[in-house]
Amino acid sequence: RAPGRRRVLAAGGAAASVLALGGGTAAYLTLGQRSGAELPVYTLGFQADLSGADKMDGVARERGARLAVAHHNARAGIAFRLALDTFDDRGDANRARQAAERFTKAAVRAVLGPDTPTAARAAAPRYQTARTAMVLVSLDDARLDEDDTLRTLRVTRAPERFLAVPLAAYLTSVRPVGRTAVIDDRAAGRVGSDLADSLTQRPPNEGTTRVYPVPAESDDFSPAVRAALADRAQAVVFTGTSADRAARCARALAEAGFTGPRLGTWHIMRPDFLRAGGAAAQGWVFGAPFTDPGSVSGAFRTAHRAAYGTAPGRWAPEAYDAVGLVARALESLGGRAGVTAGAVAERLSDLTYQGLAKPLRFTAGSIDAPQGEGYFLYQAEGNVFRFLGRSDRFTKQG
Repeated sequence: RAPGRRRVLAAGGAAASVLALGGGTAAYLTLGQRSGAELPVYTLGFQADLSGADKMDGVARERGARLAVAHHNARAGIAFRLALDTFDDRGDANRARQAAERFTKAAVRAVLGPDTPTAARAAAPRYQTARTAMVLVSLDDARLDEDDTLRTLRVTRAPERFLAVPLAAYLTSVRPVGRTAVIDDRAAGRVGSDLADSLTQRPPNEGTTRVYPVPAESDDFSPAVRAALADRAQAVVFTGTSADRAARCARALAEAGFTGPRLGTWHIMRPDFLRAGGAAAQGWVFGAPFTDPGSVSGAFRTAHRAAYGTAPGRWAPEAYDAVGLVARALESLGGRAGVTAGAVAERLSDLTYQGLAKPLRFTAGSIDAPQGEGYFLYQAEGNVFRFLGRSDRFTKQG
């Protein structure tokens, strides 16, 4: 595309710890003990659904971002301090516009979020007008990505449209199969159809892929399952984004006696899937664009537990890295007073940053041939989703 660089790609394996706490967790979390009253303070906006349907992920990201701000401010020799201003947009378009208006009037240097398509589409024009970077941590919306007017859009996660990559890797390297069936839940819209198309165009393990659609208005997955098994499917991929509908599909597969690999995407990695699916949900494998918080730096996990009393949730390391990325942009601009949001947005286009979850780099245009960078695999086990690893690190069997 013609627009400037706006996507950040994973650029390799999980990074070694970037925390270097030295003084331990207390130093990491301390905001005000270092002499720095004369330093400029740069405020970052944080916009997310913190009380609605996506509040679990929103709160996890906010906590990760706050830890990153605390870590930066506790470092010796900093040229500026950071602050975080949070707005709960609840995933609502009107509130998203209110957040964008508030943050741009306050001249924040960048905004992390929003995290829902509705909120992002509502807020994006205001951020573009103000030349403020809208840094998306967990959201990748095709309509935003295709809008060439949004030149300050910055995306730090791997693209949604390539979610087939980790699933194909699993069915090629971990559980090789020759015949893959795709149960295409039409209720998922473009997300599901993109996944089905990708697996059809590039079948796992150089085998074959057949698609069995389920109408959006139907919640009966049995006919599609029976058709797939009649065609001797060796693995089944579910394209939907609803945990309840995924559980229905899981039960239909179990009732039909299917025991081969069953896969889905991160959208259905919810407690509801495990509860509703019961025994039928066990063993399912999921492709996701976020790493396991338990696999990153022990210092980060310790600091998070000290601050919030719990282990970090999914997307927390990625939010931590997004703050670090913006801080790196400010540092590269000299950290001096007067650095504008527009200058930060422009500088973000040319950075490489060693993150906590993964190294990041910006690149122009879209991705042509992803090799699994930025995608991870999980498996349902008991009442948790066990981390299997980064998808491009599995070696083909046999």
